[in-house]
Amino acid sequence: MDTQKIIQFITRQEKILLGVSSKLALRLNLQPIVIRIVFVVLTLLFIPLGILAYLGGYLILNKMAGKMLILALIGAFLGIPFSYYFQSEMVQRMAGGITGYVKNFVSIVDDVDRFVGNGMDIIWDAMIGVVVFMLIGGAIGYFMDASKRKSGQNDEK
Repeated sequence: MDTQKIIQFITRQEKILLGVSSKLALRLNLQPIVIRIVFVVLTLLFIPLGILAYLGGYLILNKMAGKMLILALIGAFLGIPFSYYFQSEMVQRMAGGITGYVKNFVSIVDDVDRFVGNGMDIIWDAMIGVVVFMLIGGAIGYFMDASKRKSGQNDEK
């Protein structure tokens, strides 16, 4: 694939994934590439933030979103503090609880990286917590949406 085709694909006006960048670009009178770059930078700098902002934008822009996506997003946000339980005993002692873990996350990662040498393990464990809780929330929302659809079909009969 040549460079021109890649640029045309990324800068196109129609949606690529969920259409968040295209819709935001239309509302803010910007190019979609600008919005896409912002989401990528947010994701690279603050690992789950760009993804969560993208899903949040989808929920805001599409009022028809079901419970599955809403609960998956809530689960992802809850996964950040609850990833404390996915950490090693040493990290849990350093944090002193969930509140200390969230407040001092960056300094805990730095300290562990400086003294033990595996600070990235803490970040990966946090990401596992986010993904696990996101999947749990999405599954609960899926079953809630399915039961709502099923009861809606029964009401019509």
